Amino acid sequence: MSLVRNPRHRSRVSNLAAGLLAIVITFCVSWLAFRGAPWDGSWELRAVVRQATELGPRSPVRVAGVEVGKVEEVEAGEGGTAVITLALDDDALPIHEDATLSVRPRIFLEGNFFVDLRPGSPGSPTVEEGHTLPLAQTAAPVQLDQILSTLQHDTRANLKQLLNALGEGVADGGARALNDAWEPSDEAFTQGAITAESFRGTAPDDLPAFLQAGGRAAAAVARTRRLPDLVEGLNRSLRALASRREALAESLPQLDRLLAEADPALDAFNASFGPTRALVRDARPGIRAAPATLELALPVLGQARRLVAPAELPALLDELDPAVRSLARLEPGLTELLGDVTPVTECARLNVLPTLQTPIDDPPNSTGEPVYRELLYGTVGLASASQNFDGNGPAVRYHAGGGDNAVTTGRIDSIGESLVGLTDEPILGSRPRWTGVRPPFRPDVPCVSQEPPDLRAETGPAPRQRRVTSFDPGALTDAIDLLRVEAP
Repeated sequence: MSLVRNPRHRSRVSNLAAGLLAIVITFCVSWLAFRGAPWDGSWELRAVVRQATELGPRSPVRVAGVEVGKVEEVEAGEGGTAVITLALDDDALPIHEDATLSVRPRIFLEGNFFVDLRPGSPGSPTVEEGHTLPLAQTAAPVQLDQILSTLQHDTRANLKQLLNALGEGVADGGARALNDAWEPSDEAFTQGAITAESFRGTAPDDLPAFLQAGGRAAAAVARTRRLPDLVEGLNRSLRALASRREALAESLPQLDRLLAEADPALDAFNASFGPTRALVRDARPGIRAAPATLELALPVLGQARRLVAPAELPALLDELDPAVRSLARLEPGLTELLGDVTPVTECARLNVLPTLQTPIDDPPNSTGEPVYRELLYGTVGLASASQNFDGNGPAVRYHAGGGDNAVTTGRIDSIGESLVGLTDEPILGSRPRWTGVRPPFRPDVPCVSQEPPDLRAETGPAPRQRRVTSFDPGALTDAIDLLRVEAP
């Protein structure tokens, strides 16, 4: 006899297996709800905050009001601080070195805090995963109980005293004096606006670079842990000042006289800014050249240091001693000699050298060269033989060919007669023009008090000329005789 199984009959899961399966499913759902899927990638960022009140895992992280992650862990830090670990999405990246973080409440005054993250400026370098924002770049909310706990008995007494002192200060004409003191604020605000404009710099990136440098400096101060000590020292100083408030009250009337005396000094100081800027501007080329100059001077200084060494200086002084003694005996004669030479050197410096360095203007034959070069040009080659030292430059000029204009030099004492010649171009004139008056010669007037000579010269008129219209030898002889007769 065989048994036939009913196809509708199936084995059922035991209650134990069903319970374990329900526990596993509940755990997975809870993990996904509170911890997220394990395959979800997140970018980790850490931050040090003053306090993490009401901030725990799963607290949201927002950038510009958009949720981009959550708080993953909150743990205790050094010095009563808290360290929070953020798990950020890709939408929050990149994070820069100047990023800031604030813990803010989602409900007015209390409850439901979130992390407000600012990724930083694009010009700042980005950070790697796991970077920790320092305490100087984070901020924590102020609770209402903290505000109320601040107004303790001593604080309320000090605030009351402050209000009473303020009332006494504005009474009996104090308010009018305060209004009068406010009148110069227009100029002060104007100068402040100019100063603020100057802080912007000359390039578009100057102000962001300045702020970034200030942020790095503040971060460095925060990392040194010296800022609390500074605040505590300031607190002690203010307490000591408050304990001597009577002496401080007596010194305040003296402040008025101090300011009255300081005003002219500040005006003079302000007036010196312009020349100081000009001095700095003129000194910049010298400062830029100073390193190269110092490098060149280092070998000289090294030699000088060895020269003044104990082994070298006594021997040098022994060698110089006879010369110094001889120089002392020559001092009276040198004084007289220098007194005689000084007028000559001053004459050469003030009159001779400026004259020799001045070009002669003789168009159209001007060379543009100074007189001393014209003089040197006249001592070489054919120019030396012809002694052609004049405004026309160092040149020997020839004119070949016949012409129809007879010219004469006038009577020459050395040969007893005149020189004549022919040219096809008329004489335009002579330079310099002869005025018939010789320049005065004053040996009794010091050279240094005389003006340098004026090398500009006028062009004199041409002598009387006659055109020869025939090449007949007889006519030419008659013209030459005529010129000889007419010549002075």
